[in-house]
Amino acid sequence: MKGRKMNSLFRRWRLWALGGFALAGAAGLYALAGYLMNPQVLPIRSIQIKNEFRNLDKVSLQQALLKAIDGGFFSVDLHKLREAALSAAWVAEARVTRVWPDKLVVEVVEQRPIANWGEDALLNASGEVFRPQRKPDKPLSLRFNGDEDKAALMLDFFITEQKVFREHGMSIREVDLDKRGEWRLKLTDGTTIVVGKEQMDKRIRRLLGVYAVLEQAEKKPLRVDLRYEQGFAVSWRAEEKG
Repeated sequence: MKGRKMNSLFRRWRLWALGGFALAGAAGLYALAGYLMNPQVLPIRSIQIKNEFRNLDKVSLQQALLKAIDGGFFSVDLHKLREAALSAAWVAEARVTRVWPDKLVVEVVEQRPIANWGEDALLNASGEVFRPQRKPDKPLSLRFNGDEDKAALMLDFFITEQKVFREHGMSIREVDLDKRGEWRLKLTDGTTIVVGKEQMDKRIRRLLGVYAVLEQAEKKPLRVDLRYEQGFAVSWRAEEKG
């Protein structure tokens, strides 16, 4: 009987001891986590920006990232740093990682502009408009004009129609979409094509089917208006072909 009581007390003592060790361990881990999350512990001492760039100002980007650092190695907010990188106009995508013991590596994908947008912005291949302070090192010949929320739609339209125009030896250099939904195209030879807002593909293909006849005229087309049910209207340039 006495032996059973002793065994029972021993088991209870062992459970209490294990519970005490567990609490002490948890408290220790909590204290360690709090220590490591202190911004003064293991401060970030360097930022490396990776990848090659043509237009991005790495110095300005690095300064913006340094300002966004709000903690040490374990406590720094990587999401905040990524957002700081993405706030730079020439940055399309960014990924931030820690490198022990005091370094951050920021892998950046630079914007790749394919066209001018209006007078002060650029358009990338994803149909996104961005406004860098610094213009691209290589001038862009293509231009879009319209509401920014229609940028992706306009790019898709251009890609489809440019292919068709090139099959006929021509090329689009400007795409306009006004607030009424009417499309206009300007070709590299200076001809303006008023497409309208209905049956755009059909109208363009109807024009291209007979465009060779227009090219045989004494004067070059200045403006072609496709907003007619059965045909189109042509305005001619003042000068003759030379």
